[in-house]
Amino acid sequence: MKKKGLLIAGIATAALAGIAFHSYLDVMYKETIPKGPFKRLQEKLDNGDMEPLHQYTIKSNEWNDQQPFEHIELINRRNQKLMGYYLPADGDSKVFAVFAHGYRANHRGDPANFVKYYHEKGYHFFCCDHTAAGESEGDFVGFDYYEAQDMLFWIEYLVARFGKDIKIILHGVSMGGATVCKMASSVPEQVRLIVADCPYTGAKDEFISVANSVGITKTAPAIFGAMNWLNKRMAGYDLCDTDVRESVANAKAPMLFVHGGSDDFVPTYMGWELFTRCGSEKDILIIPAAKHADSIVWGTDRYLAKLDEFIAKHL
Repeated sequence: MKKKGLLIAGIATAALAGIAFHSYLDVMYKETIPKGPFKRLQEKLDNGDMEPLHQYTIKSNEWNDQQPFEHIELINRRNQKLMGYYLPADGDSKVFAVFAHGYRANHRGDPANFVKYYHEKGYHFFCCDHTAAGESEGDFVGFDYYEAQDMLFWIEYLVARFGKDIKIILHGVSMGGATVCKMASSVPEQVRLIVADCPYTGAKDEFISVANSVGITKTAPAIFGAMNWLNKRMAGYDLCDTDVRESVANAKAPMLFVHGGSDDFVPTYMGWELFTRCGSEKDILIIPAAKHADSIVWGTDRYLAKLDEFIAKHL
């Protein structure tokens, strides 16, 4: 009987370990594995909230697909191929909008909704597929750790190709918002302003917040600790190193923060905290009806007007 109990306990432990491991891959690994518990939970909780943003992005890409984007390959310092997408301005311009997309997105996601805006202002537009996304190589999402490194590498490329006198607007949404926040203290002089749309303060805060939102409270820190233990060994970095607070406090360029007032995925208080901590010139726009990453949908006119104002002031 004792042996049978030990066997059952061993099987249960192995099963739980298997679930934990697949859950880690579900969150961190590139989009090639079957749906695990985290993805299924996310789909269950969506309730169609993302559909307006989805339709808005489809419409944006109808225009984008008619534009002469140049596809650029770059090998990063981790020896991975990255794909970039460059739309030149119609006329002479020294201004580049450089865009960072969100988690599980690519260049046809968040960036797509701002191409026409920046193009009509007469600016060049550049975005990329981050590591483990789209057409870029890499196995694990960096939650801004790797993405910030790669975006700084892309900026080096743009400066080398187009000249030291170019002016750069950095713009990111969700994980891309956190990415540009992570870059804020390290950007070169060519970066004149930064737009951080619904950024999280760090992966630990974000994971625990999501866990709490689905009723996992007391064990959330322990679950994060286990995932981070795996992440250090598999992806090669510490998720705690995704915290953007210090970088924002030492920002080298003016920062505009945008957040949905009804965001329950990356809670609005994270945007307010980063705005408060920001050490450079700053402004904030809250769109009350917006949830996560869809401020451009629910507050289109206010969003673009605030961009116009911030760019005119700081570019």
